[in-house]
Amino acid sequence: MCDNSLRIALDLSCAFEGALTGVGYVALHQARALMHLNEDLDLRLFATRARGIELPEDLEAGFTRTAVFSNARRLKIALWARCNWPPIEWFCGSVDAAHGLFHLLPATVRARRIVTIYDLVVFRRPETHTASTVRTHKRLLKHAARHGDALITISESCRQDVLEVLNAPPEKVHMVPLGVCLEDFAGPLDEDILARRKQNLGLTGAYWICIGTIEPRKNLCRLLEAYRRIVDRFPECPDLLLVGRRGWFAEPVFEAIAKLRLSRRVKYAGYLPRPDVILLLRGAAACLYPSLYEGFGLPVLEAMAARVPVMTSNAASMPEVIGGHGIVVEPEEVDALEWGLEQLLTQPAACEQMAERAFVRARSLTWENSAKRLLDVYRAVCGEHTSRWT
Repeated sequence: MCDNSLRIALDLSCAFEGALTGVGYVALHQARALMHLNEDLDLRLFATRARGIELPEDLEAGFTRTAVFSNARRLKIALWARCNWPPIEWFCGSVDAAHGLFHLLPATVRARRIVTIYDLVVFRRPETHTASTVRTHKRLLKHAARHGDALITISESCRQDVLEVLNAPPEKVHMVPLGVCLEDFAGPLDEDILARRKQNLGLTGAYWICIGTIEPRKNLCRLLEAYRRIVDRFPECPDLLLVGRRGWFAEPVFEAIAKLRLSRRVKYAGYLPRPDVILLLRGAAACLYPSLYEGFGLPVLEAMAARVPVMTSNAASMPEVIGGHGIVVEPEEVDALEWGLEQLLTQPAACEQMAERAFVRARSLTWENSAKRLLDVYRAVCGEHTSRWT
């Protein structure tokens, strides 16, 4: 690595502060992709982590310096968001920029300050989150908009939200789309392992899959009502598999399953290891993602990479991600959700054709391309500020 390398500190705390979910996966994939760009890039790691969570060896080896602290998340948020202290340079050395991978703007002395904004759900749909989450993230996002040198959004829809809601200067807001690991979905599907996983989950035939934390934003109660109608009309329709941890306000979903008499048709897998999620997604007849609001909607892109037909909503970023190659419905209308499910059942050839076109689109949305866009932002933000280290 040459002396003129661009020095970037990454706050990857979101990948190590609990069970790995969407935001953590994104942070890890982007960090690894940055490491493999073969550019003059000197990456330093900063993270707070929960007890018992270790850093992957391959990831740690890619940083020239690491600073990881246990059980310091709340203290870090309080100090960085209120006091801009302690500066990240104390832990990572002198750097050109510090990038917070999830809503929290790092504290610095001289380095440029960058933050990734995943969504503005706490402004757009606050009723879908807890009051404490809404308060915290509103404060972090407003702080980032006021003090950040660059705000990175993960879709154009999210970018427009940032411009409108946070009133951020357009020149500070950069869109860097997420990516997908195409190799995760390549090669033949192991039917034997899939059959065993299905048996363990009580699935006996075809199934539709819905991936994500069980929480109000995912719109599962309306989906279940639409699914009940479809089961009544088409008893041979696929079962429904829910994959994801129980989140906030999850109880109504399980109450709806019981009330709608769907316990034999709807299976809940809970939180699963990543390989199992990929396997079950690849084996599904369709992916259902009728979310009320998303900054991107990564399961949609992963279903596209798996050549699995998608039904998603017409809200926020989802139409942008699917690019017209899936069934798009109004998420707050049960009739619309029912119509979408009916299309999956009655128009299989058209759905397969859409899935093939969606796969072609997914091939352009890789983590390598995402990392290249990130590097462009780093260079633009640092500019003449970049020091020439000796």
